[in-house]
Amino acid sequence: MLYHGTSIGGLSIIKANAKSHTSEKTVAYFTEDRCYALVCCRTRAENFVTMGLRRDGKQHYFERFPDQLKILYGGKRGYIYTVVAADGLINTKGHTWESETDVSVHQYEIVDDIYAEILEEEKIGNIVIHRYLEIDPVEQQQHANYIKEHINDQGEEMRQFYLTHFSSLWD
Repeated sequence: MLYHGTSIGGLSIIKANAKSHTSEKTVAYFTEDRCYALVCCRTRAENFVTMGLRRDGKQHYFERFPDQLKILYGGKRGYIYTVVAADGLINTKGHTWESETDVSVHQYEIVDDIYAEILEEEKIGNIVIHRYLEIDPVEQQQHANYIKEHINDQGEEMRQFYLTHFSSLWD
């Protein structure tokens, strides 16, 4: 089973309208990992995913500003769509899949509070959360300053996001 997480409800088709990370083609993204699909349930203005699969086989989420998970996902609704493996789906890396064509939705799940659901996934051991205050202060500062140096690299929406969440952390 493959998942697609989004903040958009009512989809019957997952459209191939995102830019591939491995090619310049337009694709639809999917994951084998429901936890990763949960963190994809966000708006474009909050396109800040700091999670990845580690050697232990689990997703690890790193907060890069205080209360990041709660701020990004607390009280927010998301939709987890499932699709059946179909022709044309390509495994690009680890648990990630792409399709150059639109893919029909098999079923969906409404998640009323994404943050609460992520915390449930943490309780059962499907995700490891590295909270901001647990991360080495030197590493925290390195990430904040990197954002400062690259604040204009991703357009105005992300610039505003970075100003809101990181400007108080800069040197």
